[in-house]
Order: sequence, then C-alpha cells, then structure tokens
Amino acid sequence: MIKTNKKNNFILFICICTILFAVAVKISPEFLYKKGISYVNAKDYVKAYFYIGKAHRINPKNKDYRYYYALTLSNLNPTEKVQKEIFNLIGFDDSASQLAERCIYEWKSNITDNIGDNYIEQTPYSQGILRWDTKTFPLKVAIVDENDVSIPPYYKTEILRAFAQWQGSTKFLKFAITNNPKAAQILVKIEPAPTDLCSGNICKYVVGYTEPTVKGSKLELMTITLYNRDPRGNYFSDKELYNTVLHEIGHAIGIMGHSYSSGDLMYMATDTNNYYEPYRSSFQYLSSKDINTVKLLYKLIPSITNTPLNELDTKGLIYAPIIIGNSKEISSRKLLEAENYIRKAPELSGGYIDLAIAYAELNKNKEALNAMEKALSFAKSDSEKYIALYNLAALNLNLGYFDNSLSFANDAKNINNSEEINELIVNINNALKSDSKKSKKKKVL
Repeated sequence: MIKTNKKNNFILFICICTILFAVAVKISPEFLYKKGISYVNAKDYVKAYFYIGKAHRINPKNKDYRYYYALTLSNLNPTEKVQKEIFNLIGFDDSASQLAERCIYEWKSNITDNIGDNYIEQTPYSQGILRWDTKTFPLKVAIVDENDVSIPPYYKTEILRAFAQWQGSTKFLKFAITNNPKAAQILVKIEPAPTDLCSGNICKYVVGYTEPTVKGSKLELMTITLYNRDPRGNYFSDKELYNTVLHEIGHAIGIMGHSYSSGDLMYMATDTNNYYEPYRSSFQYLSSKDINTVKLLYKLIPSITNTPLNELDTKGLIYAPIIIGNSKEISSRKLLEAENYIRKAPELSGGYIDLAIAYAELNKNKEALNAMEKALSFAKSDSEKYIALYNLAALNLNLGYFDNSLSFANDAKNINNSEEINELIVNINNALKSDSKKSKKKKVL
C-alpha cells in the first residue's frame, strides 16, 4: 500500500507539472505574441490587440512586441484608451515610436483639417485642459455689484450682449442668467477700480480679469471681475466694456491663454493697450480662429471640469495630448507666453504669476520662487496678493523652506481664510513636525 501511494503521488506530481507547464507556455509573452501575430495576419486587430497587448505588458521593452502593439492600436477604433496607449509609445528610437507618431499625425491632421485654423495650443490650464462639461449646459451666469458700486444701465446690457455673442457664434455654448450668485457657474462681479493705476499723467488700462476656482479636478466656478470705472474715474464706454467682457468670457469657457494674432478676440493686449485711452475701442467680434479654437477645445477630454472625471462621457472625444502635446511642451509654451506678457506689461502681477507657474511645472523651483516674489511686489488687489502669497507658501514648502512657507501661508490666510489655505497650513505644520523629529534623531545619533 505504501509503494502504491508513492507511485500515485508521483504520477499526480507529473500531471500537475505538465498542466502548469502548459499554462505557463500559454501565458508566456512569446506564445501571446505569436498568437497575436496570427490575428494580425488575419486582420482581426481586436483579438490581435488582446494577445499582443498582454505580451507587451509583460515585456514592454521588446521591440517586436512594441511594433505590433503599435500596429494593432493604429487599426483600432480610437477610443480614449487606444489614444492614450498609442501616445505613450512615442518618444523612443524604434519603429514602434515612428509608427505611433505617424498615426497621431494622421489623427491630428484629420481633426484640425475639419476644424480649421486655431490656436488650441494656447488654451491649457496648468498642464491640461480646463472646460465645462457640455452635458451641464446651459451654464448659469450671475451678475453682481460688489459693495453696491455705481454703474450706468448699459453695463449689464453689454455684459448680456457679450454672452449672447458667444452663444450665437459658437452654436453650442448655452448660458442662462440667474439672480442667485451661489447657483452660478460663471460669476460676473463689478467692483471699484484700484486707486493706484495712475502715475502722473500715465494710467494703466485695466478693465477686468478672470479667475477659475478649482478643487482637485473639479471646476467649481469662473469669476469675471470687472471694474466700474477707468483709472481717471470715468465710466467705460459701451464699446470698451463689451470688448472686455467678450474677451473675459473666452477665458471663462476655458481658453486659459492668448492668441498671438491681433485679429483674434483672445489676442494679448499690446503695449499701447495697457494704458488708458478714452473710447479707444471699436466693437469687436469673434474671429473664425476664436470660434474654431473653442469648438476644438470642447472636443478634447478635459482634465478639469465640473463633472467628476469618472462620470464624464468621453465617447467620441479626443485625448488632449494628441492635439496639444505633452506636459513639457505645454509648460514651455506657457513660459514663452508669460515672458511675452511681461515684456508688454512689466508692472502687472499676472504675468509673473503665470511665469512662476510655468517654471514650477518645468521643475525650475528657484526661478519660480523669484518670479512669484516679483508677482507679490506688483500685486495691487487682495485677490492678486492672495494668489501670490498662496503660491509662495506652496513653492517654499516644495523647496523645504518650511518657516518661510508658513509665514507666507499665514499672510494669505489674513486676506482670505479659505479651505485651501487652511489645508496648506496643515501640510506645512506636518512638514515642520516631521523635520523637527528628523533633527532630534540626528542629535541623538
């Protein structure tokens, strides 16, 4: 009986090994690759992707696996997943990367040829796309007078006319006016103009600006701030106000940069336009490039929007880096735009804030710190001061200057006791505690 059991156990062992060997062969990358190739030859790219994709994931450096992985992807329906995977294949010196680049070039050409001339590369916010989810249209717009400022009746008329212009020109943007500011997605505030825009007979031309409120990947609000009077205390003309609001709405719907063409609504102001000239403006309308840019923007999958990203319907949409490039390319363009803005408006805080953010995204933290310190020195409004102080706190935290970071954060909190600044202060205090513990351990050792 004992011998029989030993013999049976040995046979069972051999059977198990045979089964395991057969399974191992079937899940080996070479088996998966050859199986996938048979489906490539049969032009069944869905099944080819199933097998070759697995082989590539097991051994992503194998050049044959990479090439046929790119080939199968290029023959599939370009869903978000397929677009991401083929984009991730570029940047290497092999045939797979070349094939992926050709595929992306063809996709991009087909898209842009159908759209027409545009400046989509200037639209990113941070390193991604910020825009509203079209499923939530119409966007609710509230117009409020801060501190009961005095404005003539035509101010609100021109604001409404500017929104109507965007809606009518794009054919898909929809706005609805609400009297409840808390329900608004776009808030238009009218407040008193800063008192320090003039130096002698020279006055800087500032009518308004736009700021997003973002928490994580959630776009909560776009705030357009307009001043009620020009630097000399006069009301803006209907033309000036209309043109300004038209431009700021462009930012509020997601164009976070500027066009370099003077014929476009979203063109960055020139040197002379940074100074006040009464009735300088003629009525302006959206250019074809403005409209094309917005249409293309709303075909891109956003990284920040007002719908949770896991609930966003991406069917038929474009993976944004296919059109706008990778994060390094985006940050490099933003750096150039910020430098251009500073040349034209060297004493306005916004340009230095943008410059600092671009440097930070390129991991040039010391340059970012210097630019943000300049932004603070030129900041006029509490809003500008808060943004500069908050970012100075964050940059100092990243560089390990915890005491400086906490000082800037507390100054920002004195201006706006917001949830985000309180969260940052908690992180700074945690970093200080951790640093203190490390120092004590070093002393003990």
